[in-house]
Amino acid sequence: MFRRLFWTSILFAFLAACAPATATLPPTLTPVPDTVTPSVSPLPSPPENSPTPEVVSPTPETVSPLPSETSTATESIPPETPIPLPTLDLSPTLAATDVPQPSADAGAIQIYAPGPLSKIVSSVAIYGYAIPGYGNKGRVELYGEDGRLLASQLLQLNTAYKWAYFSWALPFEVKAVGELGRLTMSIKDQYGRVTALYSLHLLLLSEGFSIVNPPGTLRERCVIEQPVAGRRISGGSLTVAGKIRPFNSQPLTVELVKRDGSVIDSQMVTISPAPDDSYVPFKLDLPYSISGGTWALLVVRQSDERIPGTMYLYSQEIFLNP
Repeated sequence: MFRRLFWTSILFAFLAACAPATATLPPTLTPVPDTVTPSVSPLPSPPENSPTPEVVSPTPETVSPLPSETSTATESIPPETPIPLPTLDLSPTLAATDVPQPSADAGAIQIYAPGPLSKIVSSVAIYGYAIPGYGNKGRVELYGEDGRLLASQLLQLNTAYKWAYFSWALPFEVKAVGELGRLTMSIKDQYGRVTALYSLHLLLLSEGFSIVNPPGTLRERCVIEQPVAGRRISGGSLTVAGKIRPFNSQPLTVELVKRDGSVIDSQMVTISPAPDDSYVPFKLDLPYSISGGTWALLVVRQSDERIPGTMYLYSQEIFLNP
């Protein structure tokens, strides 16, 4: 036992003598906290005066929107040419119509549909343009072949322009399978005088299908070249000259009508329609006798040769002196 302790002491003494004098202990390692991941750099600490960290979720203002499919398509595909809108049949309303206006030589009353000799089963759909009468009114009437009134309707013709657009459905009943009818539209002035009237013939059917013909020429059928509208006339004789596209071979009636409805004078003028429906000239001297200056309506009208009544009427107002 003593021998073992002796040799152990000798060994420790030898090791101490062999160790270098400059040897130092290795540095002590600082342990890394468990909450820090060595592979991720720590985020900077927020400023002391900021209640929340600077690293926050992005807001809509800081995020740039991605291009949508719509914007991409708009940039890559040129816009298409817009398709024209269809013409609509608009019923008369209390509001002024704002639609394209007819040409300057168009008739005071223009029926776009139905056209002449259309085959119509009730109701007859009517639309066109008209220069409104007094109170922005107009009237459409449908007559049977014996002159009886089948239907009538007062229309409101409001417009911000010269012509007003109208559209209406006029129901009717016929006694037989079918008969000839006349569709008439007229307007009056504040004195109750008819200032314009336009008509066309239709074939009225009790059953079947409607066949609508085109309207044909819609220019004014009568043109008064002498006297000029609004002109003051004196001397007891009025020269009336102009041209007309007559509906038939019935004579023209030319008359002067006072504002109270009385007729100052009236004359008949023989006329024959042209084969191509062109204008035919006419001229006459219309005597008159008045005691003082007065406004008078110069009227040119033609009767219907098939159905009793007026087929067409045109007028303009003039001032007559003795």
